[in-house]
Amino acid sequence: MSTSGESILSRVIPTGHNLRLVEPHIYSVFPYIEASNTYDSPFGNIYDRVACNPVYNRLIWGYSITKFASLAYDALRSSKKGNVLDLGCGSMAFTAKTYIQYSDRPVVLMDQSLKMLRIAKSRLIKLNGNVPDNMVFLHADALQLPFQQRSFDTIISQNLLHCLNDTKKLLIGLMNVLAEDGKMYFTTLVKGNRLADRYLHALAGGGKLVSRNMEEHQTAFNLSGMSIKYDINGNMAFIYYGK
Repeated sequence: MSTSGESILSRVIPTGHNLRLVEPHIYSVFPYIEASNTYDSPFGNIYDRVACNPVYNRLIWGYSITKFASLAYDALRSSKKGNVLDLGCGSMAFTAKTYIQYSDRPVVLMDQSLKMLRIAKSRLIKLNGNVPDNMVFLHADALQLPFQQRSFDTIISQNLLHCLNDTKKLLIGLMNVLAEDGKMYFTTLVKGNRLADRYLHALAGGGKLVSRNMEEHQTAFNLSGMSIKYDINGNMAFIYYGK
């Protein structure tokens, strides 16, 4: 059992909340029957190999994957205090190298896919030799956050918004666990008057994601009382709250 990981979670999850160790460094708030989603199926392996490929992202979506690492770097160093939540951390294909260079604050790496968490854990170990002591993986639902109020000074959520039908519910939950003067960093695919919009629409039709334009995201943030800044590269929006 990872004592450091358990200690990190004990500071952000209320006493008495169901929490179990799945394997070293990975905890779950789900009961013994493990929750699963699309990424726990063979699709998860395809996603990690294809959708995380830099050439695929450049040619199809029109951006460089280095932007994800840059956003994570800026977010991790946006404050010298408090906890960090990476919500929907996935397999960490874009960010693992950034995380192994960071040890200043406790980091909770959360995803609803146990398969993605295991791939992410393997990535960290392959790059670093072990999971850094300031990091722990949590298997939980983004729409049912298990954390105490004001638990995190920094929240990172890359490529999760376009996976959810109800982004307003997510944003309200995040505002509840964000510390006063905390900051949040998001990325999400958006329609952008590009040829790739057709592919985005096809993926949405297949139930793999939800196709929205930036104006629709802006409305959801506004309704949640969040004033944001953003920039768009290709079909990817980079969104900042609290900067």
